Amino acid sequence: MSNQLVIVESPAKARTIGRILPSNYVIKASMGHIRDLPESSFGVDIEHGFQPQYEESRGHGHNLGEIKTAARTASDIYLASDPDREGEAIAWHLQEVLHKVNRKAKFHRVTFHEITKSAICRAFENPGEVNMPRVDAQQARRVLDRIVGYQISPLLWSRIQRKISAGRVQSVALRLVCEREREIQSFVPREYWNFEANFSPESVPGRKFRAKLIKIDGKQVDVNNEAQANETAQLLSSAAGWSIGGLDTVCRKKGAPPPFITSTLQQAASSAMGFTANQTMQTAQQLYEGITLESGPVGLITYMRTDAVAIAAEAQTACRKYIDAVYGSDFVPEKPNFYKTKANAQAAHECIRPTDVSLTPEKLRPFLNPAQLKLYSLIWQRFVACQMAPALLETKTVTVKNPGTCGHLFEFKASTVSTKFPGYLAVYNFVNDETHQQQDDDGLHVDPALLNQLQIGDSCKIMDCKPEQKFTEPASRYSEATLIKELESNGIGRPSTYASIVNTIQVRKYVSREKGKLVPTDLGFRVNDYLVSSLPDLFQVGFTADMEKQLDSVEEGNVQWTDMLEKFYSSFSEWLTNAKFIDAPGNDKADALIELLSAFNDWEKPAPSAAGKRPFNEKTFFSSIVSKHKTGAPLTAKQWGALLSIVAKHQDKLPELPAIAEKYGFTDELNEAQSKLDEHLEAVKEREAARAEAPAFQPDDRLEKIFECGARVKWNKPEKIRNRVYDDAAFFDSLCRQYKSGRKLSDKQIAALTRIVRKYPDQFPSTSLVPAEAPVELDSDMKAKIEAMLGAFDKLESWNEPTVRRGRTFSDKDFIASLKKQHESGKVLSAKQIAALERMASKYNLK
Repeated sequence: MSNQLVIVESPAKARTIGRILPSNYVIKASMGHIRDLPESSFGVDIEHGFQPQYEESRGHGHNLGEIKTAARTASDIYLASDPDREGEAIAWHLQEVLHKVNRKAKFHRVTFHEITKSAICRAFENPGEVNMPRVDAQQARRVLDRIVGYQISPLLWSRIQRKISAGRVQSVALRLVCEREREIQSFVPREYWNFEANFSPESVPGRKFRAKLIKIDGKQVDVNNEAQANETAQLLSSAAGWSIGGLDTVCRKKGAPPPFITSTLQQAASSAMGFTANQTMQTAQQLYEGITLESGPVGLITYMRTDAVAIAAEAQTACRKYIDAVYGSDFVPEKPNFYKTKANAQAAHECIRPTDVSLTPEKLRPFLNPAQLKLYSLIWQRFVACQMAPALLETKTVTVKNPGTCGHLFEFKASTVSTKFPGYLAVYNFVNDETHQQQDDDGLHVDPALLNQLQIGDSCKIMDCKPEQKFTEPASRYSEATLIKELESNGIGRPSTYASIVNTIQVRKYVSREKGKLVPTDLGFRVNDYLVSSLPDLFQVGFTADMEKQLDSVEEGNVQWTDMLEKFYSSFSEWLTNAKFIDAPGNDKADALIELLSAFNDWEKPAPSAAGKRPFNEKTFFSSIVSKHKTGAPLTAKQWGALLSIVAKHQDKLPELPAIAEKYGFTDELNEAQSKLDEHLEAVKEREAARAEAPAFQPDDRLEKIFECGARVKWNKPEKIRNRVYDDAAFFDSLCRQYKSGRKLSDKQIAALTRIVRKYPDQFPSTSLVPAEAPVELDSDMKAKIEAMLGAFDKLESWNEPTVRRGRTFSDKDFIASLKKQHESGKVLSAKQIAALERMASKYNLK
């Protein structure tokens, strides 16, 4: 039998599919993308059609090697990555790489929206080819994001601070959050007053109900200060002749909500369970890829990145049969419920639903962790509800009026809502009681039993009428759920990107999460203000939404991805140029200052700088400015500021400077530069004074011995981690040079030196050269807590898949195993390890 190779993204997905396919299918996991744009360079050849310069993803070497080995002997290679843009791109990259390994193998693209036997068999019976328009859409998005990120971020470094970045879509999300916060900050509350009173109907002695004043003299209540409120309260207390003026009954049908798509699932999980968008997607991924039941791994839900509410006919029929069997025929509508998918949704996708409706949450309780059970229950209930009959709700309203003998007509209202037929509420969001105790703007809710005893004309006595001061409130801050809803309503982002968008602006410290709400940080405000002022067109909500539509057009095959990028870049490059020179000086200012300095020769000599840093040379800098200026290129704001700093420093040697500044209108800028220079010089004096007062350098016998031993150490080879090279020998030598030059090592440097000595125990006599690590003692409560948390992880059956970030693989399971091994060996966990353990327990909802 020929060898068939199947490649999916994750080991969990591989295990679940492995139960379904015959034994001659070898299944491997790619662990996500095997190729991507380089991490340390731009990686896009703009001059030659925006060609991406892909390289194999770091951290995938061993894994990709196994896949290549398996591919060499395969007759057929099935690419079974997820059915969306990212999945299609993964499939294409695999095909590009593996075709070079085995040119005789046939490549097949198989897609499915649920990991069930029927879906997998259909997919493998009807394989297709890689969808290149979909791949092109992913490439276009990736290149777009790289262009914006790489070319905008340097502007932030020069204007705001180093090591921060901008994103094409994330920056628009940040803009929404900042604009909402500014709206809240500028909001001016408006005072208003509510009036509620108890009424005792004479026809039902001993009973009373509470109602809300809704009209005065036939108009809506509009009382906006305390004087008016007191006057109204007195009129109400003195009014007589109160009676039941109206009893109205309205019945209405309330239809079930549609099944979940990605955005609505994230919103519901946030509202109902407090899940973050990331937590929702991670948990949903586990349910989709397979949970181990008694029969083995089973995919429990359909694909969770979707914006379509379509339901497979087979699943719809099964759901209706289940409803009939469990709830009765009255709960099954005459025709199946269908829901309209929005125009730009992915037509081939389905909603998020259980793969088998008969697998109820209760049946799966023994196999799911708490987070999985909560999310599966939500998905299951919503899907079953969407195929049930509507609820029938009856609203009864009672109105209480006075005859107007006091000179004013007052009208109070109260109501009750009763469920006459629960319909879908029997399974989803059902309140198990006849009334829904909620307040609305039309009045207060009243006991239905009392309301049924009232009749029009019944006299009532007013009691306990009290005014209540209120103030209008601003719009609420966004939560993750409401921000995703806002992004979706504006056409920004897609199901696969919502979670990463809201997560990225938090990871970058532009937004913090306070009590479940998103609040811009000072850095977030500064970044947003700069981007919106300097690149208003690029970070406009409408423009970003239009780019999403263009990516959809690429996926549909209507637009070439390179044509789309060409059109974008022609506008973008102009915007970028304008942004670079937004605060630049006019040519007249620059000409005047350059002409003045051209005759200047008393330049300051470059000061010695720290090792590895190039000293600033005034003369060389000015020469570079002159050369650039001669080409006709304008000075940037940063270059202009540097020139002003130089002339401010030499102002006493440039007598013509004040007159020139006055003539060309940069006196204020010159004064500001002088102030900054004075502040800098004052700070330098303070540092020098502090250095002079510091005790003289004293040799340290222990350090002398360490550096003497270091000359004979056989150092490990330099190690590269996350784009940084860690070289023990070079670091040790730098500390040695600093010490021998008479400069004291800082506490941090000594701590780092101590770690290096302990790292080479056979080559340093560590017991005599460095102090032993102080033992850490944990109290009995903390020990018990650690053991309880580690014990809870022993019962965990489903772990998140390992992730690769910046070339490193992060595995929750391996991390917990290492902590457990350390704990069981008698070694004490550090404070950082305990904190990480607590975060991990919270992540998996373990107590």
